[in-house]
Amino acid sequence: MLGLRHAAVSLPLLPLRAAAAMSTLLVSQPRYGWLRELGLQEENPGVYNGRWGGSGQVVTTYCPANNEPIASVRQASLEDYEETVKKAKEAWKVWADIPAPKRGEIVRQIGDALRQKIKVLGSLGFEN
Repeated sequence: MLGLRHAAVSLPLLPLRAAAAMSTLLVSQPRYGWLRELGLQEENPGVYNGRWGGSGQVVTTYCPANNEPIASVRQASLEDYEETVKKAKEAWKVWADIPAPKRGEIVRQIGDALRQKIKVLGSLGFEN
């Protein structure tokens, strides 16, 4: 998530008490149900290369307003990164062949989709 601090989490080394605290992620609390509306889960894939995935380290994102954990993200491994770069280069070739007016229409549709979620996206700067 943009503008949020990340801290690495080593899941196998978490004490039992800390592991139990993972259920207190903001994404799981009813007060922050709008995070679920954005599609967030307790652990989220952090790599998109035609499909969501990631097989790297898990990091936890913290709320800058109250320092509480929001959710976790599984990052890319080196192999995930290399595959994503390869697929991005292939996708660029396809995108570059699309006429400019059609690309503009696609970008407009992306903007429309973001505007449909404007209120919930605006909540990302939430405070306790």
